[in-house]
Amino acid sequence: MPAVTYRKTPLKFLRRMQPKTARAIRDKVAETAEAPSGQTHGAVKLAGRPGYRVRVGDWRVIFEMDGETLDVLDIDTRGGAYKTRKRKRP
Repeated sequence: MPAVTYRKTPLKFLRRMQPKTARAIRDKVAETAEAPSGQTHGAVKLAGRPGYRVRVGDWRVIFEMDGETLDVLDIDTRGGAYKTRKRKRP
């Protein structure tokens, strides 16, 4: 199973949202990480930028995945998740 890493911004979102919603998002990310490469549990490749997204209710989780890690880049509402922001590189 690939390791799951979260960037700083998604961790802030998870800490501030309702515990039930945060748990659902963490469960969906873990489920996606455990999936074999052909079965991504609803993950969709993004157009116009690298990465994938998974929908959890009204929330979108943007992530990149290589063979060893699933890196969560952003968690936001539907309208805010696809906007490009200036981000600091880790």
